[in-house]
Amino acid sequence: MKKYLASAVVLAGFFFFLGMGEMGRGPAPLDRVPTPEKNISAAVIDRGGMQSTLQSFSFEGKIFLAGKHGRASVAIPFEKIAEIEVQGQEGSETIVRVLLRDQKTVQIKMDKRSKFFGKTDYGTYQIEAQDLKTIRLLF
Repeated sequence: MKKYLASAVVLAGFFFFLGMGEMGRGPAPLDRVPTPEKNISAAVIDRGGMQSTLQSFSFEGKIFLAGKHGRASVAIPFEKIAEIEVQGQEGSETIVRVLLRDQKTVQIKMDKRSKFFGKTDYGTYQIEAQDLKTIRLLF
């Protein structure tokens, strides 16, 4: 009997911890966005053609763009970026062309569900990479 009870406790614990895997990964609260370490402004155009000017602009709360360049992981500081243009989707990834301030370009892939955040004159702003058209960083 003790053996079955112990097995039931272990099994229940397993399912409890398995269910915790998504904790913290749910949708971000709409009324709050991360405050990045530096206030960066950006003009964003979504796939529907809506343009918004944002303050406190960030990528997942950070002031750099992260993704894959080939097999390498890269992080490009916003200070080096002039514009980000979405080129398309490939499975679960969004492909972007990054125009640097020195006029060089870099192509990277990022998770299409990655989020960009900011604040507008009318409230908070969140958008997934897959829903973007262009981002112009304003310095």
